[in-house]
Amino acid sequence: MIKVSNTPAYDAEALQERVRELLGRRVVGERIYRGDLAVEVHVGSLSAVIRDLKDDDALDMNMLASITAVHWPGEPLEYEVIYHLRSLTRNLFMVVKTRVARNREVPSLSGLYKTADWQEREVYDLMGVQFSGHPNLRRILMPEPYPWHPLRKEFPVDGPDFPVDGYQTDAAGKVEGDDFWDGAAEAEAPDAD
Repeated sequence: MIKVSNTPAYDAEALQERVRELLGRRVVGERIYRGDLAVEVHVGSLSAVIRDLKDDDALDMNMLASITAVHWPGEPLEYEVIYHLRSLTRNLFMVVKTRVARNREVPSLSGLYKTADWQEREVYDLMGVQFSGHPNLRRILMPEPYPWHPLRKEFPVDGPDFPVDGYQTDAAGKVEGDDFWDGAAEAEAPDAD
C-alpha cells in the first residue's frame, strides 16, 4: 500500500533545485507557473529522465497522471508532448515536456507506467504522434482506417467535408446511410409569428 502524504515534500523552488541536481544538463528549459514546475527535455533523453524522476527516492514520481500534446504547425518540432507526473508519497506534481517533428517518434513510457498505454494511444489517434516501443499503438477513439487526426490545427473546425451524411465519411464502411441532409438547404425557416 502506498503511504500518501498531505504535505508536499518540496515547494516549487526546492523541487526545481532537486530536479536540476538529478537531471543536470538534460533539462533544456524550465519554468515555474502558478506554483508548478515544468521542465523541457530533448526527446532522446525522455525515457531516462522520466525513469530517473520515478526512481529517485526524494521525488518518487510514481504516477503518470496524463499525457497530452499540442500541435504547433510551421515549427520544425511541431508537436509538444506533455507529461503530468505526480508523487503520491511526496505530494508533488510536475510537468515534463518534449518536442518532436512530424514523422518522428517519441519513446513509449508504457514500460514505466501502465497508464501510458492508453494515453499514448489517445495522443496517437487524435494528434498522429508516433510512440516507438508501444505494445499496441492503434486508434482508440476513431475508426482504424480514419485518415485524419482531429486535434491537429490543420483539421477543419467543421470536419473534413461537413455537412454530409455519416456514411459518406465512414472510413470503416459500417454506417447505414440516411436522408438527414436531403433537402436541408430547401428547408423553410420557422415562422417568426
